[in-house]
Amino acid sequence: MSEIEKENVVASAEAPAEKKKGGKKIILIAVIAVLLLGGGGAGFYFWRVAGAEAAEPEAAKKPDKKSSSKKDAEDSDPEKESDTKSKKSGLLDNSIPEDEDVKKVVELPPFIVNLADTDQARYLRMTVSLGVAGEGGEKEKPDQLFMTRVRNAMLAVLSEKSSDQILTVEGKTKLRKELLQAAKAASEEPEVVAIYITDFIVQL
Repeated sequence: MSEIEKENVVASAEAPAEKKKGGKKIILIAVIAVLLLGGGGAGFYFWRVAGAEAAEPEAAKKPDKKSSSKKDAEDSDPEKESDTKSKKSGLLDNSIPEDEDVKKVVELPPFIVNLADTDQARYLRMTVSLGVAGEGGEKEKPDQLFMTRVRNAMLAVLSEKSSDQILTVEGKTKLRKELLQAAKAASEEPEVVAIYITDFIVQL
């Protein structure tokens, strides 16, 4: 075999080996590229999602300055506070009678009265106590005539009222004043100086 033929045989034997090495390199490069691209994509995705989730709690924690300042301004508004206080004091003034001269309290039996409503029958159940002035002791029982006269005068006032007139706070205040006037007119001795409404039910 000549030298030229030997060189051709050697070259043909080395060619497949070089092809195999080249193919392995290409596969290795492709795998590395896929891994790099996949890792980069995953990193980008988690960076975006994690960043968005982290931003949401911070935004939730931060109070709205405009709304909080508005709320603070409303809470610290002196006019609003004074209006609320005046409303509360007005309700208390209407519900508490002037009873500085009361020496004892006499509870009357409950009233059950037909009200003056025209559309349908309505009833009032009310319990009233009288604040009486005088020097008598607490154990002294009120005279039967006194209680009868006072109840009669109060029934005359109650039977003229409709449910609309007495269901409001102002209506109850006016009713208490009218009942006090009727009780004073019915009895000069002992003197009735205050009326306490302790039970009040309107059947609608």
